[in-house]
Amino acid sequence: MAQKRKNAPIDARPSGRAVVDIGSNSVRLVIYDGPRRAPIAIFNEKALCGLGRDMTHDGALNPASVADALSTLGRFERLLSEYGNPKTYVIATAAVREAKDGAEFIKSVKKAGFDVQLISGAEEARLAALGVISFEPDANGLAGDMGGGSLELVALKNGAAKSLSSLSIGPLRLMAEVGEDMRAAKAMIEHALNKADWLKPGSFETLYTVGGAWRAVARIHMRLRSYPLSVLHHYELTRHQVLEICDLVAHQSRQSLENIPGIPRRRLDTLPYAALVLKSVIERTGVNSVVVSSGGVREGLLYEDLSKEERKQDPLLSAAQFYADKLAPDPSFGKSAFSVIAPLFEGDDQATARLRRAACMLADVGAYFHPDHRARHAFDTALRAPLVGVSHRGRVAIALALYRRHAGRTDSLPDEQAVSLLSWEEQQWAMKLGLALRFVASLSPKVSAPIKGCLLVLKNDQLVFQGPKDRASLMAETPLKRLTSLASVYSVEPITDFSD
Repeated sequence: MAQKRKNAPIDARPSGRAVVDIGSNSVRLVIYDGPRRAPIAIFNEKALCGLGRDMTHDGALNPASVADALSTLGRFERLLSEYGNPKTYVIATAAVREAKDGAEFIKSVKKAGFDVQLISGAEEARLAALGVISFEPDANGLAGDMGGGSLELVALKNGAAKSLSSLSIGPLRLMAEVGEDMRAAKAMIEHALNKADWLKPGSFETLYTVGGAWRAVARIHMRLRSYPLSVLHHYELTRHQVLEICDLVAHQSRQSLENIPGIPRRRLDTLPYAALVLKSVIERTGVNSVVVSSGGVREGLLYEDLSKEERKQDPLLSAAQFYADKLAPDPSFGKSAFSVIAPLFEGDDQATARLRRAACMLADVGAYFHPDHRARHAFDTALRAPLVGVSHRGRVAIALALYRRHAGRTDSLPDEQAVSLLSWEEQQWAMKLGLALRFVASLSPKVSAPIKGCLLVLKNDQLVFQGPKDRASLMAETPLKRLTSLASVYSVEPITDFSD
């Protein structure tokens, strides 16, 4: 069964941790802050050392790549020291575990000051699955982590990892084996996929893609369709869209790919192979949709470090509370506002109520900006912040509600293209939520105590604000105007009821 998060306490205490990931293509350092359940990468640097690229004829790591990797690790060691030596996980994956001189390289890494763990293919697959689960609670489908040397595939059911396979068909491995013969690469991919006999057609609806190469393919698709958000996490593609972009990338020359902005030059020659693998997985499994996940092996390591209680927390709400703690004058205001306006949204399903709770938590994140720009800053915070456990449409809905909370019913929008991702009904929901928060915030600006025990209720074609007698003095001109504005979107009459 899916993990229950509804009543799990929200813990947004920051906890610095770091991961050094020594992969086949890149060596990367990520330093995380933010809440433990929703870690935020505040530093993310990689060097495309290519340990699995151009290995020697007898299967040893390329000496130049080894030198680059050790130099990069020296820089990372210094950076971690300057940061205060946070708890750091250090792992090495496919290229090192399969190289003839992998053990010698591990010794060199340890001499550089890192207690490195050489993980197996099965362990890499398991950690990748945990990373997806961390960012996509209750995920169902297939997780695929495309590294430079290997592809990890894991079946996910209700937020738990099931069957898994690690296959040696990363783009660097394919290039080393077949050169530019894409037909031979296709045959090698199909042969490897045959080993994962649990990959039955029709068994999975969704593929969650992990890894820089597959993210680069998704980013190309974003740019070609002029997608209004630059956020890759939870970017969704249909089966047809994925097959189309894979065919395009797999048959592009390096020169053509170079004309696409945002793609690292040292990744260009691997992209056609990564696209070919992605297409083969789609065709083999018959999935109908692909969701890009920013959670992978590194995030899996952090997720595994959590207690059972921490895992049950909602990552979206943990992140929302973290930003409220940082940016709102009274971080508890959102919780109180959520209770006041709850009767207006009794028809919300559980998923929509969750978005409403997150929006309430973020209601005052624009407080410290200039009043003329609060609406835009609040909108951008929800739209661009590294939130997880939320779709793009959910993200836009929260952002639009926060914009309305500050700007009211103005016809102007901060980003019409982004808002166009929402249906008219979703835009109306965001309007009602934003105006409800706008009224509550005007009644009790920046503090939560005065609104406790109050309610907004729809009854008999009236919008009734109910509150104790001692709050009547708070109902002045501005709150009355905003109550009237809120009532107008429900096409009802505003009423105040102050009684014990």
